[in-house]
Amino acid sequence: MAQPLTGIQRFTYEILKRFARMEEVKVIVAAPPDASAPEAVAENIEYVTVGKHTGTRWEQCDLPKFCKQKNLPLLCTGNNAPILYRSYVVLHDVLWLDMKQCAPKRSWGIKSKWMIRSFIYRNCGLFTVSAFSASRIKSLFPKLKRDPVVVYNGAEHVAQWKETPVEGLPQTFYLSVGSVYAHKNFMFVLNLAKKHPLSAFVIAGKKNVTYDAFLAENHLSNCYFTGYMNDGQLAYLYRRCEGFILPSLYEGFGIPPLEAVACGCRKIFLSDIPVFREVYGDSAIYFDPHGDEIPFGAPAMTEERAKALLETYSWEKTAEKIAEAIGDVK
Repeated sequence: MAQPLTGIQRFTYEILKRFARMEEVKVIVAAPPDASAPEAVAENIEYVTVGKHTGTRWEQCDLPKFCKQKNLPLLCTGNNAPILYRSYVVLHDVLWLDMKQCAPKRSWGIKSKWMIRSFIYRNCGLFTVSAFSASRIKSLFPKLKRDPVVVYNGAEHVAQWKETPVEGLPQTFYLSVGSVYAHKNFMFVLNLAKKHPLSAFVIAGKKNVTYDAFLAENHLSNCYFTGYMNDGQLAYLYRRCEGFILPSLYEGFGIPPLEAVACGCRKIFLSDIPVFREVYGDSAIYFDPHGDEIPFGAPAMTEERAKALLETYSWEKTAEKIAEAIGDVK
């Protein structure tokens, strides 16, 4: 509620919207002072500002104090949870343990392994977003009493997006979407741009000094960084790209390719990593993320495959599964 709407925040917001439609569910959204009330507020959603702090201090102090006073079950959806309050936790991935060299810097609450163990081993219920992530969690935390419950992401939300044009881009281009973190591997796309000067590549995300230096050194004019894009701008890009490219070295699920398919893109180029094989199966075109090429000429997915893929993953199913696990829906 206090951060840009990207992967984990998207999960939280979409699940909340589905909770709002469940008559049997009563939800209190406890938020820090710097957050904004969600649009999904409904009769069964009560939004309250809790405490005076923000960030990790709010999460570890103000939030558990509020829950203790109210004697409430707590669902934490952002890869972290209070260490002094038993909660239901959505752990999207364990990137910071599997790929420490690529993991973004985290707050003190997630860096310390004993703190991680505290909320993972003391949780009321643990959810994650793919069988791949579940297997990694079980491997890294072998003393878990219960296996993580797999609750996938969805893409129905794109149907509500209203296009907002993005200026300054070529008419035809290949699209990538993601954050600036190293595990997203966008240097792969820059190398593609260098190798294919007649094609255009758009990255909906921020640049960093490494990317700037590479662009300048190689005089690349066919690679565009747009910075953060809102939903309407993403819809515009997804619906006009020739193909979608995601060269990630690691993901918990990977929502952007699903969003691209939901917006009509039928050529999805994905790095050949286990989680993408699990989620996208034979709907995607795979490539070696450590290589320097993708099979541009591979056939696009059929409409039947696209429909089947989109029907497999649903925010509705995920929200129901979480609510049932917590006990609000019998």
